[in-house]
Amino acid sequence: MLLRTAGVTVLSLAVVACGGGGPGGDEGAIEDVFRDFFQAFENEDAEALASLLNDSCEDAESRANEAIDALRDRVSGVIEFEISGVDVRDLTDRTAEAVARGFRRFNGERIALGADGEDYAPLEKVDGAWKFANCDFLFGS
Repeated sequence: MLLRTAGVTVLSLAVVACGGGGPGGDEGAIEDVFRDFFQAFENEDAEALASLLNDSCEDAESRANEAIDALRDRVSGVIEFEISGVDVRDLTDRTAEAVARGFRRFNGERIALGADGEDYAPLEKVDGAWKFANCDFLFGS
């Protein structure tokens, strides 16, 4: 009986760890969106960045290009992000707010992400995939 109970417990933990439809699965998917977001900036890939934005962001690829250009205007040299995690709040089945934790390296300087009162970005689940709910946060507004 003890072995059977332990087996059920291990199986239950495995289902939760794999995302089993609970909040942990959504939080992992949201973290992936942030990793893809920062990777798009590192690669200066407006198309990849635009794919992470909800349809409410009109002319998403153009706005993504503007955001990448604005960052490039401020930063010379290598742009790098080290994402250690994402803080998620107000998670529902379709919406959440999140902010990345980690560091950014610009102009040889390592600065914490989420510093300086960085706002949580709104996200929305669209057709089963998490996306940024608007593009206002691309420009810090």
